[in-house]
Amino acid sequence: MALALVLGLAAGAAAQGGGAPPAPDGALDLRNLVLDNQAGDISVRFGVGLPEVRALEEELAAGTTVGLKCRATVYRRKSLWTDTNVASASFVSPLAKDALANDYILELPGEARPLRGKDLPALLDKGWGALALNLGPWESLLPGHQYRLRLEISVDRLEVPVWMRYTLFFWSFDLYAPVSYQLEFNY
Repeated sequence: MALALVLGLAAGAAAQGGGAPPAPDGALDLRNLVLDNQAGDISVRFGVGLPEVRALEEELAAGTTVGLKCRATVYRRKSLWTDTNVASASFVSPLAKDALANDYILELPGEARPLRGKDLPALLDKGWGALALNLGPWESLLPGHQYRLRLEISVDRLEVPVWMRYTLFFWSFDLYAPVSYQLEFNY
């Protein structure tokens, strides 16, 4: 009975557009990853490119709000114990389509006004082409140690109900396959 309920929910979600279409062929592209000291803070600067936006345009035209989720973490490498989390930060950048104005709305973290435009690839390049995360004070890095920066990026649906995410835990709500990048460095 429970299995039939779960399969029924999955079929209903797929029929209503709640299921994920197949991910585009390409993965998210990371551009110009830089970790440096900006005014005494650990700063991670990077850009994100989408290789194929047709599926994204269709999803936005259907009224779905999607978001770029980024999480950066710096770990101090250890030889015998697990690595220590030194600093981390994350953000979500929502993207939606305004059906009345027939343009796209992209909200960026730290910006008071969202970006708007009718050309989705140009808007994404302008908004997600140059991003930055402040991870905390530079003093948290101790000289003479090895570190690892881990950057996780995904683009997925933001308005999926929590009950559906947990009930259909085997179903992916990502529009693009999530990617993770690592950069090892000595300080």
